[in-house]
Amino acid sequence: MDLLTMLYLRSNQGISQGTIENYERWVNTKLIPNLKDNSAVVIDNAPYHNKQDDPAPTTSSRKAEMIKWLSERNIVHSSTMFKPELYNLIQAYKPTYKKYKIDEIFSKSGHTVLRLPPYHPDLNPIELI
Repeated sequence: MDLLTMLYLRSNQGISQGTIENYERWVNTKLIPNLKDNSAVVIDNAPYHNKQDDPAPTTSSRKAEMIKWLSERNIVHSSTMFKPELYNLIQAYKPTYKKYKIDEIFSKSGHTVLRLPPYHPDLNPIELI
């Protein structure tokens, strides 16, 4: 192992949208240029790691938004279906289409993201600091 970098970001106010944007900018301008080719990046479940690209509709989404999400993914559905039926269909396919913005940033640069499982702080070495 050539290098192990551990980062721990925290603020008294929690994670804000500005912090998420700053984190992504830091990843793009400081971290990625200094990683070796095809690096594996291990990240935890901090809010700024979990921002999704095109998240799935929720139960409070409009029916049209649900239909659009399903159509964009070529998932068979009917416009005559009720919202709960559409939502159940979305829930069934949601894990397949879940994409995190930070994963895409690393992937575009040829790096692999490995995510620590949620609710297992004992697997996260940063918790030992």
